[in-house]
Amino acid sequence: MQNNINSNMEYYCAYLRKSRKDMEAEAHGQGETLARHEKRLRDYADSIGIKISKFYKEVLSGETISSRPVMQQLLTDVENGMWTGVLVVEVERLARGNTLDQGIVSNAFQYSNTKIITPLKTYDPDNEYDEEYFEFGLFMSRREYKKINQRLHEGILSSVKEGKHVGAAAPYGYDKYKLPKQKGYTLKINEHESKMIKLIYELYCSGNGLEFICNKLNKLGFKPRRSNNFTKSTISHILTNPVYIGKIKYTDKATTKKVINGNIVRVKNENKNVIYVDGLHEPIIDLDIWNKVQNIRNKNLINRTKVDYTLKNPMASILKCGLCGRSLSRVTYSNRNDIRLCCRRCKKNVGSNIDFVEHKLLESLSILLEDYKIKLLNNDYSDFEDLLSVNESNILNNKTKLGKLEQQLNKTYDLLEQGIYTNDIFIERSNFLRQQIKEINNNIKELETEKNVIMSQKNSKEILIPKIENVIDSYYETSDIKMKNELLKSILEKVEYTKISPTNKDDFKLKLFPKIQA
Repeated sequence: MQNNINSNMEYYCAYLRKSRKDMEAEAHGQGETLARHEKRLRDYADSIGIKISKFYKEVLSGETISSRPVMQQLLTDVENGMWTGVLVVEVERLARGNTLDQGIVSNAFQYSNTKIITPLKTYDPDNEYDEEYFEFGLFMSRREYKKINQRLHEGILSSVKEGKHVGAAAPYGYDKYKLPKQKGYTLKINEHESKMIKLIYELYCSGNGLEFICNKLNKLGFKPRRSNNFTKSTISHILTNPVYIGKIKYTDKATTKKVINGNIVRVKNENKNVIYVDGLHEPIIDLDIWNKVQNIRNKNLINRTKVDYTLKNPMASILKCGLCGRSLSRVTYSNRNDIRLCCRRCKKNVGSNIDFVEHKLLESLSILLEDYKIKLLNNDYSDFEDLLSVNESNILNNKTKLGKLEQQLNKTYDLLEQGIYTNDIFIERSNFLRQQIKEINNNIKELETEKNVIMSQKNSKEILIPKIENVIDSYYETSDIKMKNELLKSILEKVEYTKISPTNKDDFKLKLFPKIQA
């Protein structure tokens, strides 16, 4: 059903996301999904006389809104009243998750009075029937999603029990091979890589450790598929993967969903069901060698000290090297009772004691908070005001040009009526002016969209004040490292750390990047 939508002073965006069905279609050569959907929405927008100012492209695929960062940004902008309507190829692209996610999406569009536009129908939040139709569509898509998941799971289990390979990629030493005249895949030995697999097992059986094997393979020029060097974890995985003795291992229900701090997350399932079956592929490793390797590993694991993997650094994944951008690592020096934060890649950036860095970060947050408060009190947002001033000046200039062009277009009609312009000259001149008018109108729309973004950023700074206050107060009240880390992540995108001189312990700089919504 086509809809005529008035685009005067209205702003539209589009949301693009791949479904599982799209990924399967791409695997069969049907082209890149997001590009096809983008063209489809552009064509539809042109046909109903509107302009798409921004495309929100979800690269990561997630079941819930919490695992889809672009969707989160879209909902924030929708709640801020930034868009008149959002174009999608179908409503199911917005929310196919649980009832909670569907409610979040529905409320965001309803309370902001934002339309949802698809090539088949436009959903107006002011229309009671459209609202019910939209919610019913989300409900049905959720049911379909569950059925697809169930069929997919049953299909995987069936393939595993038949000895087929169900992984997305083949393990090192094998190539993925499509079974002729039947569904599914198996594995075919890769002659070059299989030599390396045999060498790893031989070296380990001879009493060599993981570090020695890594160095040996790297010196021989062997490379894993997704990196330049072998690591101990890669070797360990190869030594414990039963695929190399012709087995297929599948972990059914390896993770389960739990609600932690109000968010649905996946955690490892202690009661997971591990399935082992004989695979259709040929083994690379002899069973006697496999058993010998497992015996050696079991003896080593008995004597190994248990590693504590709980979070120790409250600034983990937030603190970045100011020279190379890599996350800083927590390094313990037992001989001098010192814990430091260092960049393992960039040797020029000198590390500092973790307590000094944490203390300075909280100080910097307090300074940032006071700066925001002063600006809010004095209504001093000169950085945004400058941007707005330039933006509004550009809008005014374009509107002035638009007025002149419209006058010139009107004059062409007068010149035609007076016989000064021939029909051919009139058509050529009027078409040229109309094209210029169209370009100026597009410029004005883009500038007005930019203005909305600047205003949204300014408002976000005001919203950020109570958030920073809450983080500082809560930070000093808890001793939970994970909680401190989550508090910092709630207001900071990242913090850049730079220290060039090793002499002064406090001589380092921190540059904060607050989470300001664009």
